[in-house]
Amino acid sequence: MRIDFLKPTPLLVGFLCGLAVPSFVYGRAVLALPLLAAVLILFLLPKRGTYWRAMIEKAGTPIGVLFLITLVLWLPSMFISPHPLRSFETWIRIPVFVGLITLFWALLSRDRAALSLALRVLIVANTISVVFALSSLTFLPEILSLARLSGWSAMPYEGFRPPDFIKAFASVGVLLVPVLMWAGRILGGRWQMLTTANAIGLIAIVWITFNRSAMAGLLMMVVAGGILIMILRRNVKTNMVICVAFIALFVAILLWLYTTRGYIVAPAGTVAILPPWLIDYQRQTIWAHSIDMAMRSPWFGNGINVINLLPGADVAMPRNTLNIIPSHPHNWLVEVFAETGVFGSVALVTLVVVLCLKLAGEYLKSGETAFFAALLVNVGYWSMGLLNVSFWSAWWQISYLLLTAICLAGLRPSGQN
Repeated sequence: MRIDFLKPTPLLVGFLCGLAVPSFVYGRAVLALPLLAAVLILFLLPKRGTYWRAMIEKAGTPIGVLFLITLVLWLPSMFISPHPLRSFETWIRIPVFVGLITLFWALLSRDRAALSLALRVLIVANTISVVFALSSLTFLPEILSLARLSGWSAMPYEGFRPPDFIKAFASVGVLLVPVLMWAGRILGGRWQMLTTANAIGLIAIVWITFNRSAMAGLLMMVVAGGILIMILRRNVKTNMVICVAFIALFVAILLWLYTTRGYIVAPAGTVAILPPWLIDYQRQTIWAHSIDMAMRSPWFGNGINVINLLPGADVAMPRNTLNIIPSHPHNWLVEVFAETGVFGSVALVTLVVVLCLKLAGEYLKSGETAFFAALLVNVGYWSMGLLNVSFWSAWWQISYLLLTAICLAGLRPSGQN
């Protein structure tokens, strides 16, 4: 397999698609660069018309129609937003991202050589990223400092903490785990061993960065995967073993959280409906105040991506460095409800539920592991987003969309529905 880097080819697009998501460990711009190059190359390909037609066809499917309805129901919030240009810029990114990623899907699903190369590059690039991240987090923080243009130093400035920079990659790493394991199974041989090592490395990064939302995402992926296996096998003994394992895992996590965080007490003026050791009082307080702000305009919201700019959002949280509403509410459902209202949030929830049920149903019907991997990516993305990460973050949306597209591109032709 030979790639001519001076000539626009599907192989080059596949190479860049595989390179993109693992590159996020080095920074958001490094994630964007391969994709921008891939878009430019794709527009120069002789078969680009085929990819555009495939994208338009997908817009007419039930999932595509639900997506378009959701976009339309978000539009009224523009007229309420105190920063309409900011809201519109955030809104317009989403159909652009979905459209471009769908073009990549169309190319990869029609060119198996490009898909195979994308999977190989994804594995190799992620291996390098995992080694880089683990080295930065353990014995060689200097390489992270160098990658961030701060020189070769373990402490380039006061407060330099590698986990703070690697934590976002840990969230993306959770989404990478099922894709890598699926890719290893598809490619076989030593690739399968390498992807297993990658998955272990990514889970280690989650643990070292103490990314609790990523841990929750992993847990929900395990539960979703286990339930599907139980439904498929319908073996009483196997299902009992899985249920016992689930219960043991939940109990172990609860005990660990209580042991390591049981001392936390919510200060006066904050909200703690749930125990602070389970969900920190900062998040609960942010959610409560976000819902209060949502009720100022409950039907159509306050405007996309502006909740932290609304009056009262900058009030300091008691005994904390955070504002009552920091940069985002740390929960996609609360965020979308506050910013697009009942109509916008119900539309999105409907889209998410239908999409996940569609992926699960197709896997149970066909046994295609590509559906299984795509479902786990979705479960991880939407569950992690309930605890952290702004829904409107470009890097988060792109990572999710591209990894889902790569999985679905791996379907056999009969499963391309």
